[in-house]
Amino acid sequence: MDDVRDLAVIRRAVASDLDAVNDMHARCSAETRRARYHGQRDRIRAVEWAALCEPGYGFSALVTVQGHTVGLVNVIGTAAAAPWEAGLLIEDAWQGRGLGTRAAAYLVWESRASGACGIEALVEADNARGKRVFTRLGAEWFREEPGVLTARIRFSVPAAVGSDRSPSRPPMGACR
Repeated sequence: MDDVRDLAVIRRAVASDLDAVNDMHARCSAETRRARYHGQRDRIRAVEWAALCEPGYGFSALVTVQGHTVGLVNVIGTAAAAPWEAGLLIEDAWQGRGLGTRAAAYLVWESRASGACGIEALVEADNARGKRVFTRLGAEWFREEPGVLTARIRFSVPAAVGSDRSPSRPPMGACR
């Protein structure tokens, strides 16, 4: 059987993806959505999705397997000089197969290539999978409020988009 990570494609999200994203949210357990959003949320509203698809700094991307949306990553920043806030959601049925790690690696690579100085993700202290994913990517951990940890990954030198220091773009989904 093929490794599901080899079948996965990670691509930038567009406005027309909202229905697929909300369908994926409906397939996620309340626990998985709580771990991502730190509260109850069963869908993304159209106005929120529009902002996530075209933020001033950052991006949203879908994780798909054979055209089926199984994950979502978001990175939103307020300025290039500050760490961008990262979020990751993988549908329950697809967890534990390496897709979260692959999506997080893409999130880090794309953020750096887009000029961010780093990323931060809030992870609930009891979210073992979330902690494992960001630890694999070299995150430093900080406890800034009870029950919530901040995973911080700083980039030594932000890559200027189009500069000689910017790595060549890997194919979407090929990040390891």
